[in-house]
Amino acid sequence: MKKIKLSNREYNYLISSDFLPFDCQSLLRSIHKMNSDYQLELQEDKVDTFRDLFGDRLQTFGFDKNYELTKEGELLEDLIDKFYFG
Repeated sequence: MKKIKLSNREYNYLISSDFLPFDCQSLLRSIHKMNSDYQLELQEDKVDTFRDLFGDRLQTFGFDKNYELTKEGELLEDLIDKFYFG
């Protein structure tokens, strides 16, 4: 199991995202706020699923026409780092 802390900004981004499948959305909706963060515990396979989805989204929407990271791209890179199971 991996414990992942999400900030309000990260949680709100994910909960309102349309690129996450229903099972991932359900997992996010079931977590509780702890102090100023949201805490999520996931099995390794689910961590990999989320990270892969973030990577796909990053490739499609994370860069502008000059290949510079967008705000969404920066957020996705942070999420990819948080969802690294190593």
